[in-house]
Amino acid sequence: MAPLDFDMARFGILHDAQYESSGQRLATASEDGVVRIWNSEQHDLLMELRAHKAAVLLIAWAGRGLHASLVSGAADGSVVIWREDKHGQWNAVHHFFVKGPATAVSFCPREYGLLMAVSGGDRGEVCIINRKEVTASPLLPSGEQWISKGFMAHDDGIIALSWAPSACPATLAAGPAAARAAARGPRRIVTASTSRSVKVWRCDDKTDTWSEQQELIAKAQGPAVRDVAWRPNVGIPSCSIALCFEDGSVQVWMQQIEGQPWNCQASWDVDGDARRLCWSAAGTLLAVSVGVNESILFKEGAAGWLEAGSVGEDL
Repeated sequence: MAPLDFDMARFGILHDAQYESSGQRLATASEDGVVRIWNSEQHDLLMELRAHKAAVLLIAWAGRGLHASLVSGAADGSVVIWREDKHGQWNAVHHFFVKGPATAVSFCPREYGLLMAVSGGDRGEVCIINRKEVTASPLLPSGEQWISKGFMAHDDGIIALSWAPSACPATLAAGPAAARAAARGPRRIVTASTSRSVKVWRCDDKTDTWSEQQELIAKAQGPAVRDVAWRPNVGIPSCSIALCFEDGSVQVWMQQIEGQPWNCQASWDVDGDARRLCWSAAGTLLAVSVGVNESILFKEGAAGWLEAGSVGEDL
């Protein structure tokens, strides 16, 4: 959530706000259809990006060194990929549409190249956008091409998705398995639907097709899933995914080794509607956004997951 002293109220409802990885700039998505870039320290407005004709609902920053900087999705299904060619010089480099309002967007870890996943409306489809270099030929100049390929993840709308980290968990283990492991793991993604279903997907690099690995939570009645977040596995030879629900419950699911079943490792409640999740870069802290303006940090210890403070406190 953006700090309260950013002057954003004049632009209407704020739908999303995301800091870039360095924390120096903040991007915001507003009801007036404009994406804005802010200085994090002085809180100055640096740039207004105008390409949408409807309210901007979602934004996400790309990793450093990629041929894009930001992606934004709007209520009319328009999705725009933005590039900062030079400092302060932004351009819309690709514009496409999903069916229905954009509901989730996320860049893949940079080790896989420039890839992103986008969902929209109530179709349950995940659209994978991939950038390819086009070499010069007698007929065409060199340039870039944006390729879109989708797969059906659910039979209803998707409300959240999250990429797995690029590191192969086996490389973080000891023994013969680590010696045989690939340096980069397969592309995987977790999706959550409006009907409470949560699924883990894996991509086959040879065929570029996605297959379901496991359904963590089956489609059922109950509190709606609000968000999912895959834990960075820096130094952790296992995989974890955090889920949060509208009734305030938070769950952490774990897979010890790829190919084995996922199991719910921990579950606890917060006082209010748990809306968003975010892991620290090292995966040691989990931030849970509760209600409109509260974020609580949790840390894993010998006794389980314990509250470590609130965002802004000295931890």
